[in-house]
Amino acid sequence: MAKIDEVKEYIGFIKAIFITFIVLNTSLIAWIFKNFESVESWKLYVILALIIFLSIIIYILFLDILKKIKSLKDID
Repeated sequence: MAKIDEVKEYIGFIKAIFITFIVLNTSLIAWIFKNFESVESWKLYVILALIIFLSIIIYILFLDILKKIKSLKDID
């Protein structure tokens, strides 16, 4: 397989993980808004920590995708 095809496959794979984490993050945020008053505070803190953790992972994946896209122009 050519190097450019390998990088494109990698980008596609990371993009799938990226979208999955965005959906998970959005679901957790919606859960907090729905259950804010009826849940113990420690559960809210755990979910908030998960949201922050997922947001950091999403940011790192986003930067990795951009880096790989920029590297495509150097491959010929």
